[in-house]
Amino acid sequence: MLLANRAEAGRKLAEELRPLIGDWPDPIILALPRGGIEVGAEIAQALDIQMTVFIVRKIGAPGNPEYAIGAVAETGTVVVSDVTLADERYLQRTRDAELKRIARYKELYRNAEELPPLDGRTLIFVDDGVATGATLKAALKVFRQPDAPKPAKLVVAIAVAPAQSAHEITRLADEAIFLHTPALFFAVSQFYDDFSDQPDDVLRKLLGLGED
Repeated sequence: MLLANRAEAGRKLAEELRPLIGDWPDPIILALPRGGIEVGAEIAQALDIQMTVFIVRKIGAPGNPEYAIGAVAETGTVVVSDVTLADERYLQRTRDAELKRIARYKELYRNAEELPPLDGRTLIFVDDGVATGATLKAALKVFRQPDAPKPAKLVVAIAVAPAQSAHEITRLADEAIFLHTPALFFAVSQFYDDFSDQPDDVLRKLLGLGED
């Protein structure tokens, strides 16, 4: 499968979601920036549902920042998949650094506003694709924590993911939709004809934030 761009991915995911969404209480799209914003905007428009961003940042292993050992969400919750690779001081230091970056994302993509109320709602996590899925898995785990909001349902709608990652994500969600789950996977970009990034002013408009 080759998708033309993120907009096409969003339209295709919207068609997959359309027959299901009527049974889900008060759905809201939580787009994972940056690529998820374009995809989520197409779904939100097609299905006439609310969209915002949910910001999660990867925690990389000491000395190997590209290898994800967990993530920190904008709620402050840290989810760690491998505690053997980092001590508490490293995790706290990294958490504080990433929360500063998250604050900048909140300013850019939500005008620094807090998340809308999420209790009792269907949360639809949207992205253009995942590789390991570490960030998305962390986002889902956040809402399984005792101090987190209590959504009615956790749904993921992802354009492309390797088969193993899709399996792991499906186990964490109540519902999971993937357009493509290839066994042979090198990068998300290989499944798009156009994977170029949109500038931030375009993404802000898609989020209904208008001009700065």
